[in-house]
Amino acid sequence: MHLKERIIAYLITLAVLSGLGWCTSLGAATAPGDVPVRHNRYVYGYSAQLFYNVNQKDLTGLLKVFTRLTERKMKDPGETSLVVYDRVSDMEKALARNEVDILIMIPEDFVSLRAQYQLDPILSADYGDHFYNEILLLVRKDSGITDVGKLRGKSLLVDVGQQGTIPMKWLDSLLATRISSYAKGFFGNIREHAKSNQVITQVFFGKTDACLVSRNSFELSAELNPQLKNKLHILEKSPGFVTGIIAARKGLKKSTRDDIAKILAEMYTDPKGKQIMTLFRINRLVPCLPEHLISVEKLIYEHSTKNYFSAQR
Repeated sequence: MHLKERIIAYLITLAVLSGLGWCTSLGAATAPGDVPVRHNRYVYGYSAQLFYNVNQKDLTGLLKVFTRLTERKMKDPGETSLVVYDRVSDMEKALARNEVDILIMIPEDFVSLRAQYQLDPILSADYGDHFYNEILLLVRKDSGITDVGKLRGKSLLVDVGQQGTIPMKWLDSLLATRISSYAKGFFGNIREHAKSNQVITQVFFGKTDACLVSRNSFELSAELNPQLKNKLHILEKSPGFVTGIIAARKGLKKSTRDDIAKILAEMYTDPKGKQIMTLFRINRLVPCLPEHLISVEKLIYEHSTKNYFSAQR
C-alpha cells in the first residue's frame, strides 16, 4: 500500500473513532458570551494538523460510512458534525462560545487550553510497542556525523505534520544540555516540510544533512523502503510523547461523555473499526491517564522557563 493511501487511512481512523459527520467551516458566528442551544446535536472538533496533505473530498465520502456505524451505537443519538480548526485560537474561541463538545487534538494544544477551559481528557491511542511516539534525529550513516556537535552549521529538515512545535522544543532542550546552544543559532539552515516521507528521503539522498521525524513516520516509510534503515542512523531520540488526546469540553453531560468514550474504546471490537486500526497498528483507544501527558508537560514547561536564545556560545 502506498504511503499516501496509508496516511489517508490513518486520518480516516481518527475520524471513525470519533463517529462524526462532516462540516468544513465554523458555521454561523456567535456573539461572545452567547451559548448556542443544541439539543441532541454533537459537535466534534479536529485540529487541521490531523488532515494535512489529504484531499478533503476523498476523506468526506469515507467519513460518512463510518459515521453511520457509530451513530447507531449512541444511547441518545442525534445530529453530529465535524469542525476543522486551522489554529489553536479557533479552538479556543469555539470553547469559549460553547460551540464544540469533543476535541481531537495534538497534546501540545490540549495542554495550552486545558486549564482555562477545564478540558477533560478522556482517551488516548495505544500503539502497542509504541504507545508513546519518539522524535528521531536522523543522519546518513556514511555522513561522518557521530554526535550532535558535528551538526553545527549543517542543514536540518523538520517534519511539521502532526507534531506541533514539540520536535523543535525537544531539539532546543537537547542542544542546550549538550552544547549550550539552541537550534536556530546552531544549524546553518532549518526548513520545514509537511510530508514525513519526503523529509526522510531528503536525508537518504544526501540533499539535507539531518531531519526530525517521529518514529512512527520513520518506521512506516521504512516498511515501503527497507533501505532507509540501512542508510540512515538515529543520532538522537526523544522521550516518548503521547500521540493525540480526545477531550471533552466542560459542561458536556457526563452520561453523553461516558457514552462517547465507551463507543470509541470498544471500536476495536467492530470488524470495520478493527480493520482500520490494525492497518496502522493502533491496538485500541484507552482511558487517558495523567502519566500519558507527563513528558509533554515537562518539555513545554522547561522550554517556557529557559531562555534558549541566551544559550548560544
